[in-house]
Amino acid sequence: MRIRWLRLLVPVLALAGMSITLASCGGGGGGGTSAESLVPSQFRAPTAPPDSAKKGGTLTVLASGDVDYIDPGATYYVFGYMVAYATQRPLFSYTPGNTTVAAPDLAAGDAQVSNGNKTITVTLKSGIRFSPPVNRAVTSADVKYSFERGLLPGVANGYETLYFSALHGIKEAQAAASKDPTKAPNISGITTPDDHTIVFQLDQPVAKQYVVGALSLPLSAPVPEEYAKKYDAQNPSTYGLHQVGTGPYMVDSYSPGKEIKLVRNPNWDSSTDSRPAYLDAINVEEGFSDTLSASKKILTGSDEVNGDFGLPPEGLKLAATKYPDQLALAPGAGNRYIALNTTKPPFNDINVRKAVIANADREALLATRGGALAGTVATHFLYPGQPGFDEAGGIKGPNLDYIQHPTGDPALAASYMKKAGFKSGKCEGSACNITMVGDDSPPGSDTAAVAKDQLGSLGFHVSLQSVTHDLMYTKFCNVPKNEPNVCPNVGWVADFHDPQAVLDLTFNGESIVSSNNSNWPLLDDKSINAAMDKAKLITDTNGRNQAWGKIDDEVMAQAPAIPWTWDNESNAESKDVAGVGDLWNTGVWDLSYTSLK
Repeated sequence: MRIRWLRLLVPVLALAGMSITLASCGGGGGGGTSAESLVPSQFRAPTAPPDSAKKGGTLTVLASGDVDYIDPGATYYVFGYMVAYATQRPLFSYTPGNTTVAAPDLAAGDAQVSNGNKTITVTLKSGIRFSPPVNRAVTSADVKYSFERGLLPGVANGYETLYFSALHGIKEAQAAASKDPTKAPNISGITTPDDHTIVFQLDQPVAKQYVVGALSLPLSAPVPEEYAKKYDAQNPSTYGLHQVGTGPYMVDSYSPGKEIKLVRNPNWDSSTDSRPAYLDAINVEEGFSDTLSASKKILTGSDEVNGDFGLPPEGLKLAATKYPDQLALAPGAGNRYIALNTTKPPFNDINVRKAVIANADREALLATRGGALAGTVATHFLYPGQPGFDEAGGIKGPNLDYIQHPTGDPALAASYMKKAGFKSGKCEGSACNITMVGDDSPPGSDTAAVAKDQLGSLGFHVSLQSVTHDLMYTKFCNVPKNEPNVCPNVGWVADFHDPQAVLDLTFNGESIVSSNNSNWPLLDDKSINAAMDKAKLITDTNGRNQAWGKIDDEVMAQAPAIPWTWDNESNAESKDVAGVGDLWNTGVWDLSYTSLK
């Protein structure tokens, strides 16, 4: 929503320049630091459990809102992935410190690519069983069904029709799902020669470029058809409420908006899995909209970590100065931007969009998350550590006048407003009445408030509706028919180590879907769409990075959003927690590797 985001470490030399001076918070705790210059590299998230890690205990995860979807076939949100990767086993998955190559998980070994880059064959491990009440062994047919159910309107997977669009027969399967939304369609390009072999046949030679990489997403986790089909016949599917797991944990109970309880999966065989799964149980407690109080509770409490929220500025300062051993930062944790709906006035005018970007004080926006410890002011969408970042201009970004001033350029903004027909240099008339839907808790609510003020200084009259982070996505910003003029709290992390995974779903007009949509600006530029389709076919790494770097420039030239930070994900743990950060999933805590001291 992913809101998915991939996590790659910013080079240490780059981090060294991102210093911030924090005043003392006073008082006890972990030995305070007063007015010291602190840098993100001092708080690197652990990516492996300590040698002393032991099994047992219950971890409590504090969350502001809910997961987007509890269904592994639908979730596309960092917090949803936090739960999904503890309970499910996709074909491939990333270990906590690896962000470039996914390791075999449900698969017994690497994917085998043949037939001119158009056939992918994966062999499954033996000895993997579903949790109760299904209990039986997983077969290749269960993986095939997971892909087929993903096309159902009731599941509403947000990425299958893009990353797997080259699958033979997928268009026919989409048509069948549309005709009968109660039954998962057959995808003829997915075959199962035996119980432990699954074959993906493509119509285009793109297996190595991105299809294999996408097999690490939760969609590839097996779903038993005989058990799930009655739930999938409903719209929306209720399988998520009754799901079975293959990971070390299973969902014991789920009360939307209140709590998620995970317990050990009695059918999980540790000999088939690299996850240590130290914890006996995990309780996700939701509704902590006061994220500063939640941060303090974690830092001063026991057996607790944060879930769907990064630390607000005061919480980040408190952790960095008083509880440094309980703070974990994951630099390079994706991008954040303010999306402008390009399909509705006034942002259907490119000059208005350029004006808004030119006027934006991106340093003030970054301050809402904690300043330099929280990230770096962004100049485009590909972020540090991602392939194509340097080709897209690196830290400096593209040579566009409206992105050159991190604190804003009101005079330049006024000139663009005049080009849009506003003689005063500010917005005038009914088109200036715009809607914005943002987070209802810090730091997202603070970001939305600053964005509202900055738009107001250009003459816009902003109606800001504040909702929980999950509802902001699932009810508004991810649903084109409900999308407001501005979505101030969106961002992205790559699904796999490739520039396509940053730009394709988010800015390709062909990726726009009616729900679970991730192209928040609703940008549909035919030239950019065509350039993406061409770039997807490039196999040479350098050529691929050059092509997608140029596409990043072309997207910025359309001014669909205000890129304001390349993130450092901030996380907190209680003193008796040995947390491990999942760098691929923005550095949030990996529940399958975290333990209690």
